[in-house]
Parts: sequence; C-alpha cells; structure tokens
Amino acid sequence: MGSRRAWSPAVGLLSIGVIGTVVLAVLWPEAPEGGDEPTTPRSLAYVVAEHIDLDPTRAGVDWAADNYRRLFPKPKRAVAATTNFAGEGNIVVVGVSPEEPVQDPYCDDGHCADLGDGVTLTWDELAPQEDPGLVVVIAEMDDHSVVLRYSGAEITGDPRDLDLPVPVETLVDIATDPRVAPTTSEDAIEGGRGLDYWLEGDQVI
Repeated sequence: MGSRRAWSPAVGLLSIGVIGTVVLAVLWPEAPEGGDEPTTPRSLAYVVAEHIDLDPTRAGVDWAADNYRRLFPKPKRAVAATTNFAGEGNIVVVGVSPEEPVQDPYCDDGHCADLGDGVTLTWDELAPQEDPGLVVVIAEMDDHSVVLRYSGAEITGDPRDLDLPVPVETLVDIATDPRVAPTTSEDAIEGGRGLDYWLEGDQVI
C-alpha cells in the first residue's frame, strides 16, 4: 500500500496564504512609483490617461495648461498638460510644481471640501447657457503641489454625488499619483514619448 501523507494545518494555511497573495496581486496591482526623471507635459498626459476610463483624443500644452503653470509663484518651474477625452468636452488639465499655489482654494461659497491628506476639492456649478461648471482638486504634498481641473459634464451640485464621466475619486487618484510630481518614473517618460495623440503647437480645447 502506498503511504498516506498526513495534511498539516500549517502547510494548508501557508498554501492558502500564498494563493491569497496571488489573488490580491491580480485584483489590486502594485501602486505606481515615482522616480527621478524630470517630469514632462507628455509624461503628465500619459499618467492622466492611465487613470481615466475614456479614450484620449488629443493632448498638449495649450492656453489652459499655460494658465495652470501660472497658478504657481514661479511658472517656469511648473509643468502642465491638457488632455481631451472621448471627443469634445471631457477635458483634464493638470499643473505640477515644487511650490504651493499662489492662492488657497476659494471656499467662501461653500463649494469646497477638505478631503484630508493635503487634498482639497472645489467646484463651480452650472451657469445655464453660459458654463457647465468645473471640478478642481488641489493636492499639497510634502515636496510639491498639484492642481487638477475637470470640465465637460454639467456640475449641478457636490461633484462627489454626481455620476461624472471622470469621478472625483479618479481625479484624486491622479493628483496623488507619485508620478504626478516634479520628477516621475522612466516608464511615464517613455509612455509620454509614445503618445500618438500629442499635439505640437495646436489647441487641445
């Protein structure tokens, strides 16, 4: 007769632990890591597109991106990019600087929320026949700041309660991504170089 191998609880638990780790790794991939490469507008657009479940149609450094560079005391030290998603209307602009923004978020109108960990949410609501409104996320991290804007859908109240094409949670994930900083990863730089929808000297919006 063949020998019967006794099942060890310790071995069983170890096996379950290994399987669980593999499953978790598949369901929750590792968080992105930053790097030492100087951030470029292209790398910003690449990282932004990674987070958003819409097709990017064009990206570049247009007047909107330039305006976001000017939100910081020394605009030449800031990097910014604009990306248009899913055709017209879903636009994300991001600006990054080693400095804090010139102005604190304007919260007197109540359209403002402290999300914790240095992240602030502000929004402008719909002005009928004039402006659909916009959502802005400001992240003041240990060594840099990020200002991120989404516009396109009508903002009729607290954006956290709206079914937006680009949800607030996604905007916060982008603003706090370690690759959205004055320095970024080599993968982000290479990904930015490969963008086939990047526009040189043309308007994105």
